[in-house]
Amino acid sequence: MQAPGKNIHDHKRDIVHIGKMMYERRFIVAGDGNISVRISEEFILTTPTALCKGMLSPDQIVKIDLAGKVLEGEYQPSSEIKMHLAVYHTRPDIKAVVHAHPPISTGFAVAGIPLDQLILAEMVVNFGTIPIAPYHPPSTVELANVVAEKVRCYDAVLMANHGVMTIGPDVYTAYHRLEMVEQFAVINLVAHVLGKMTTFSQQQLRDLITIREQLGIGAQNPYHRQCPLPGQTESVHNPPSSSEYEMPSHLPDMETLVKIITQTIMSILR
Repeated sequence: MQAPGKNIHDHKRDIVHIGKMMYERRFIVAGDGNISVRISEEFILTTPTALCKGMLSPDQIVKIDLAGKVLEGEYQPSSEIKMHLAVYHTRPDIKAVVHAHPPISTGFAVAGIPLDQLILAEMVVNFGTIPIAPYHPPSTVELANVVAEKVRCYDAVLMANHGVMTIGPDVYTAYHRLEMVEQFAVINLVAHVLGKMTTFSQQQLRDLITIREQLGIGAQNPYHRQCPLPGQTESVHNPPSSSEYEMPSHLPDMETLVKIITQTIMSILR
C-alpha cells in the first residue's frame, strides 16, 4: 500500500511540505491542524501535537500503529489522531488525512451551513456535496465516530464549530481537496453576498453525475454504491421553482457589495 518508489523518509518529507503549504495559505496558524499518511497495512505517519505544522522537519514526524501506539519519534502524535484512525478503519482506500481551519470554509462550519449548494460543476463532479459533522469536542471518540460516519460517502467534511477534514489516496490529493473546499466556500460566499445563486437543473445535475461516474470518482470507496447522489440527500436545499435565486431587496448597493467582497478576498490572500 506504500506508494511505488517512496520510502518512509519520502513520506515524511511530503508531510512536511504539505504542512508548509497549509501554513503559507493560512489554512492553519500556530499549532493548528494535523496531517497523516498511511504507509502500509499496519503503520501511519502523523504530525506531532502542539508544534507548528508549517515549521516541521522530517525527524519530528511520528510513526504509529493502527491502535495509535507510538513506534518511532520523540514527540506525541497529533491530539486528533483518534479521528484519523477512525477514518482509516472505516475506508481502506484512504491513505491520507488532512485537517485544517481554512477561514471561509470553517466559517461555514461555524455557521452550521454545509457546502451542499449545487452551484459549481467542479464541486459536484469531484465531491458530490460536502456535509457537516455535528459538533463534539476535539480529540474525542465521539468526534472521531461522527466524522468516520461521514467519510463513508464523502471525501471532505466540515466539522461543526471546528474546521475541515479532507481525505485522499495520497497526501497531495487530500491537500488539494482542502484547497478546493476553501475555494468553493469563497465562491459560495461571494455569490451569497451578491444575492443570486444559479442552481443546476435536474438534467444538468444528471449530466454532471454521469461525468463523475465515468471518471470513476469515488469508485474505490467500498461504500460507493450505497451513497446518495448529489440532489438526493435530505440536507441539500431545494432550489426555488426558478433556477435562480432572486436578489433580496435589502442588499446594499453594488459599490458597497464590491467593497465587501474585495475586503473578504484580500483578507484571505494576505
